[in-house]
Amino acid sequence: MTQFTTTALSFHESGRDHLLFSVTPNIPAIDALHSASELLPAAVHSLDAATTGTALIDAHQAFLLCHALRATKATVDSLISAA
Repeated sequence: MTQFTTTALSFHESGRDHLLFSVTPNIPAIDALHSASELLPAAVHSLDAATTGTALIDAHQAFLLCHALRATKATVDSLISAA
């Protein structure tokens, strides 16, 4: 059975056409997906709280949520490109 691993994938523009962060290559898919899965509920919890009015999200928190979601997407995308 083939064990899938991540491929290198850069994300998050630094504002000068440089990609600052990247997915590390050769991480086993199960480990990468587990990490991505841990990021999603944290983001969902914060967004649920904001949409129900039990919490407010300022610009800094919004940036963190956006970064977490981009990191999660990049992780999944790096596995899709390896398949």
